[in-house]
Amino acid sequence: MSTTNAQNIPGRRLRDRLVAREGTSNPALTERYALQNQLLLIDDDLREAALAIGGVEKFLADALDLLEDEAVTAGDLAELAGSGETLDRLDSLAETLSTLRRRLIAIASQIK
Repeated sequence: MSTTNAQNIPGRRLRDRLVAREGTSNPALTERYALQNQLLLIDDDLREAALAIGGVEKFLADALDLLEDEAVTAGDLAELAGSGETLDRLDSLAETLSTLRRRLIAIASQIK
């Protein structure tokens, strides 16, 4: 598996680096055949978590924009607050992080 030079650009947001990465390139892990599937799944978890974080960031930015808008209406605030999409993103993030933690523990137990 290879990495892109874009991952190593200083100042690039972590979320962007996670989404753009091509996979784990650490030879200490990739040279172990038994870990290959777990590493692929972890890379997927990292991308999914990054995308979910992006959605949460968008919600926070929208909330901030509304709070700073002098023309904000009760309807605007209620619409944003009532969006089920935000809770779905948080649920997805929590589930992905939980899965990621389990996979990391599984890898840790195999490389001891």
